[in-house]
Amino acid sequence: MQSVAIRDLKNNPSSMTKYLANKESVFITKHNKPIGITIPLNDDTLSIGIKKLLLIEQYKNSLISLGKLSELLNIPKTEAISLLDTLGIDWIDMSKDELEDELQVAQKVAK
Repeated sequence: MQSVAIRDLKNNPSSMTKYLANKESVFITKHNKPIGITIPLNDDTLSIGIKKLLLIEQYKNSLISLGKLSELLNIPKTEAISLLDTLGIDWIDMSKDELEDELQVAQKVAK
């Protein structure tokens, strides 16, 4: 992976575009520390990213369930939960009290 300093990018944007044109990802650095990354786009990258974005938005708006989200993304539910958690999206639709009540019921049933 290549890297381009932000000051070089400001003065010579083609320094990044040549790498992207060659389908190489590029770290953008400031004072030699990475602050961002660019990736070359192609039809597959766009369609996968847009599909994931649209499905997550549908989930956030309660238009599809967690199960449907994982099915449509073709990933296990645990991976869908991890994805939502990483994005800071709630995946449990219960208050803390409701969750504790459910846990107590489950513990009683398990005895």
